[in-house]
Amino acid sequence: MRNLADSTTVSYSEGNESADRSPIVAVDHVTKVFGEKQAVRDLSFDVPAGQICGLLGPNGAGKTTLFRLLMGILKATSGRLMVNGLDAFEDRVEAKRQIGYLPDEPIFYSYLSAREILELSASMHGLDPAESMEKLEPIVSRMKLTDEMDNYAEDYSRGMKKKLGLLLAMLHQPRLLVLDEPTNGLDVESTRLFYELITETAATGTTVLFSTHLMDHVARLCSHALVISEGKLVTKGSLDTLRAMTGLDDLEEIFLKLTTKTESE
Repeated sequence: MRNLADSTTVSYSEGNESADRSPIVAVDHVTKVFGEKQAVRDLSFDVPAGQICGLLGPNGAGKTTLFRLLMGILKATSGRLMVNGLDAFEDRVEAKRQIGYLPDEPIFYSYLSAREILELSASMHGLDPAESMEKLEPIVSRMKLTDEMDNYAEDYSRGMKKKLGLLLAMLHQPRLLVLDEPTNGLDVESTRLFYELITETAATGTTVLFSTHLMDHVARLCSHALVISEGKLVTKGSLDTLRAMTGLDDLEEIFLKLTTKTESE
């Protein structure tokens, strides 16, 4: 069996896995330190364009820190993150135009309706608000938010806020969607809709990188996965590669084996 500790040098382009696609996300030896804590440790990986990739790891593994680094919210202590050829921090204004970001807990402007928030975001992206709202209308309807669009977003339930956050992330048709625990707070029907929207969006060529604790989401949506623990990359590759590497078929068992091994080392 392949040594899991040595698997961090494996590229997504290994073998026949997307060898002809250049990475839209390239993370090169990135470390992020907060005081004496290393939240991310010498992390390197790339994600080719058009891929749906799951970012897996236990609580405190560094997933949210990594997303904030990709968004240019944080600056890496060392190393470099590139988004579609742009430095995620140094070129963060332009890089953010390439990314649609949904945080785990979306926060919206006070005393603005959902419609006003979407129109404001469209204007900030240099888009025509009316045209943007027209394009979003079919998705708004599918999300069952049509009757809620003129209500204050801060009064929304958690699930409704997640739906509005996804609309904001998709508004400007980004090259990359970064989704942090996107189905937290969603009911079964809304979760199924999430599956559909992500699959449809990826089919247009958009790259999707999302974190989750739910292995059935990974099995249903992802072609590839990254596994991190304690800020370090444990392994990466296609789901078939992870199964072959561990000798296991069940993704939950694979996740536990990979992360438990790292934490015990």
